[in-house]
Amino acid sequence: MKFVIFVVVFIFFQLSTINCQPSAAYQESLGRVFALETTLDPDRYVILTANGTTIHAAGYFRDYAVTDFYISTPSLSNIESRFTREADGTFIASFGGIPSVKNALAVIKFNDDTTLTYRVEYNSDIGWFFGDNRLAAKTAAALEDYRTISPQISENYISAALCPREIAETRSRLHEIVAEVTAELDCDYQKAKELSRWVSENIVYDRDAAALEVNEETISIANTLRLRRSVCIGIANTYAALLEAAGIKALNIKGGIVNVSEGVPYELLPTQTIVHEWVAFWYEAENRWVYTDPTWDRQGVFQGGEYLYSPPVMKYFDISSLALSFDHRGDSAEFRQFFAENDTYIVPLDEAEPEALPSLTTLPASHSPPQGGELPPYPAEDDSFLYMIIGALSLAAAIMVIIIFRYRKS
Repeated sequence: MKFVIFVVVFIFFQLSTINCQPSAAYQESLGRVFALETTLDPDRYVILTANGTTIHAAGYFRDYAVTDFYISTPSLSNIESRFTREADGTFIASFGGIPSVKNALAVIKFNDDTTLTYRVEYNSDIGWFFGDNRLAAKTAAALEDYRTISPQISENYISAALCPREIAETRSRLHEIVAEVTAELDCDYQKAKELSRWVSENIVYDRDAAALEVNEETISIANTLRLRRSVCIGIANTYAALLEAAGIKALNIKGGIVNVSEGVPYELLPTQTIVHEWVAFWYEAENRWVYTDPTWDRQGVFQGGEYLYSPPVMKYFDISSLALSFDHRGDSAEFRQFFAENDTYIVPLDEAEPEALPSLTTLPASHSPPQGGELPPYPAEDDSFLYMIIGALSLAAAIMVIIIFRYRKS
């Protein structure tokens, strides 16, 4: 009998530890910031200010109409809100309330029903604030200590087979894309933005490869451009190579990300690692690194042998270091030189293999998205953790039934 009771107590102790310990430990170390500028992009940004039980929002989106701002949480009392949008696209809003939990999401909603979300914390003594997990400084330090990879070694990222012709054709293709996408642009910042948009619109995330096998071919730039799909490394490599072709220095950042479906909630981001890569480019005019993640901006996926496409969200172009730290942790950075110095050889387009030059503006015909189809959720939901809890609770309930039955019988 004592052993059975011990088992029951142990199970409930373990469940309480799983659900509460990481959050409590992380919460104690969070710094408190009361203003968040979501991006430094003058064409799309929001400045969020926490003031007691209210969060104020002011921003501008050139290409989208903001229709609402609110705090998303299961339980919120004493709600007060206001929203005003001007004809030029600027908006001012506020949303206040007292939650029953310690964190929530500040939500910006657009006229196409898409949203941008940012994590906010709550303390009963001071109200709302933005948690500083100090990962922004860690990522910045990685950029300062980046490694330089020679063009010869970086050719492995261009062509998995290290085929000289494929390498030359891919470099030529990168130059062609840059020429078409940035033809009317003079500013490096705008060039980088449009190239990021092009990557997010034209290259989808390969869930099939991510689930089964990621190899050198999957992440090669040649394969990424040919098939218009890859995982984060291939997408980041392609964007960094496009920037280099445009004369803009870019670094590949390697680190960890928040991904609840794979067991990494926000609380574990400082220590838990799911391999991810994104990019920072040097903006000479403002003497700073600009963070950009075209993988997380894109919405299209390749899954079950089908291409599913949706316009990019462009949340992660020039995202602020604090906003980035909510779901990204940078551990190291590399300058992968995809073009050799003084490399002037470009393969004439009439000499290149036709299948190596997909259309610049659309996905290959056989890869067209289904009309009216909806994208599956990304990342894919994983209910294994929920099933584990349900199973443990069921076991505990069964043991309790046995105890009660034996007690009554005796």
